[in-house]
Amino acid sequence: MKYLAAIGLVAVSVVFFSCKNEGLRSYYYPLDDLETGKVYEYGPLADELDPPVYWHYKSVTEGGIRYLLGTSYGPQFSPDQFVREEEVPNGMLLTDFYLYEMDSTGESQKIQGEIEAANVFPFTVSQPPGVLLTSLHWRPLGDSSSITLVRNRQYDRDTTYVFNGKTLPAVKFNTRELVDQEEVGHLELEFGGMEIYAEGLGLVYFRKDISNERRIEYELKAVYGVEEFEQKFKAKLLADDEL
Repeated sequence: MKYLAAIGLVAVSVVFFSCKNEGLRSYYYPLDDLETGKVYEYGPLADELDPPVYWHYKSVTEGGIRYLLGTSYGPQFSPDQFVREEEVPNGMLLTDFYLYEMDSTGESQKIQGEIEAANVFPFTVSQPPGVLLTSLHWRPLGDSSSITLVRNRQYDRDTTYVFNGKTLPAVKFNTRELVDQEEVGHLELEFGGMEIYAEGLGLVYFRKDISNERRIEYELKAVYGVEEFEQKFKAKLLADDEL
């Protein structure tokens, strides 16, 4: 799992691996079913005090290219981040990444992140599986520091996952992440984890092993239509172009 040291060998514009086996496309978020948008509710497993996480996903086609737009919301239904991913023949590439932070007046401000390596998810996997690299860089609002996030993702094996009482085919990925906060010096945090993607749904489980005492662990609780979600939670989710 010590792949982070090798990230310099991977091109920023990575096109994915040459592959022997195919078929992971159906395990990522179902773009055909997301044209009207859906909300994914993720609930904590390791610590019940961790807040729920909501992701609104919608697919759009612009200039013949299909994109997946994702906006995450915290427990107060305010946006945390926005991503735009481009579908290419062999995977998904990150094209936009924004964070939202409160300024000194309590207003939400958008922070654009720099994408240094754009890989998100492969539709095909080499044998042996290669390492997929994502690297992001941004400056927090009103802060002299800068933050770099490096994530390695590697296919592990086929598996199954039970969602709403139904056992679904799934795939497991191992992850390795490095968060580097630079101000005067460097404050680095490196940790492992794993993800499970289920056929026809996308990400259904993820875990981050921050330390021996701290684990972040979530699973998919429910998938809603947008109107159904807003009625249930009495909340209006603003899209990125409305923020």
